[in-house]
Amino acid sequence: MRLGDLVRVTRNFISENGAGTVSIVLEINNSENHPNGFQLVKVLENGQEQWYPIGYIEVLNESR
Repeated sequence: MRLGDLVRVTRNFISENGAGTVSIVLEINNSENHPNGFQLVKVLENGQEQWYPIGYIEVLNESR
């Protein structure tokens, strides 16, 4: 996953037949930067920037 990738964000760790919001990756925060060791991804969702755990993200189309 890289900046600019098109992704689907789900609210759980299992994608249910395309359920979720289609978003664009804005930033990736590696686990060494997070106090709990989580890798977080910032996406543009409905005009707002939101952070999600990487397990909630499914890459739909990788940047070229």
